[in-house]
Amino acid sequence: ELKTPLTVIMTNAELLQDEADEARRSTFSSSILTMSRQMRALVEQMLELARADSGQGKADLRPVDLSTLAADALLPFDPVFFEQGLMLSSQLAEGINVNGDAGRLKEVLDILLDNARKYTEPPGTVNVRLERWGHHRCRLTVSNPGPPLSAAEQKDIFKRFYRTDPARSRDGSFGLGLSIAQRITEEHHGHIWAESGDGDNRFIVELPIR
Repeated sequence: ELKTPLTVIMTNAELLQDEADEARRSTFSSSILTMSRQMRALVEQMLELARADSGQGKADLRPVDLSTLAADALLPFDPVFFEQGLMLSSQLAEGINVNGDAGRLKEVLDILLDNARKYTEPPGTVNVRLERWGHHRCRLTVSNPGPPLSAAEQKDIFKRFYRTDPARSRDGSFGLGLSIAQRITEEHHGHIWAESGDGDNRFIVELPIR
């Protein structure tokens, strides 16, 4: 995961040194910048998991209005989905409160939305639902149309560096996002899992409510 972008960076840097044409120099510089950003994202994700493994960076659990947090987290994704020819719809129950770290919970939703965006073909619709589940739990579900995940994939997809489509590494997907989402959910005494059916893949986060 680190070796490939490093090779691209080094190759483009060497070509940049010997190139006089300004247009080609700009192309090489752009490639270096793109790969550098991918490497930084990967290193940051690896560090986050390493901190969690060592017991550092535990979530600071405080009262959080999950309904408001989810609504606010969806807003920045609207133009992203629109540009990609996708629709984003939501059904968010009001007044759902949990004990949690607002920033970490938002990260879970960001990961699930980004994952759905990457694996949805236009003009598909990604749906986000937040609902009460019984008296003491709530469920946050992000679903998107796509080829069904097998029973094995539904478990393997949460393993580090696992990707159902290895080609996704080209767009900055390293197979770490869902592992991070799982770790954060567990820190909040919750569960996360994947389901497939009726043409949709669904990622469900279940948390205790206050």
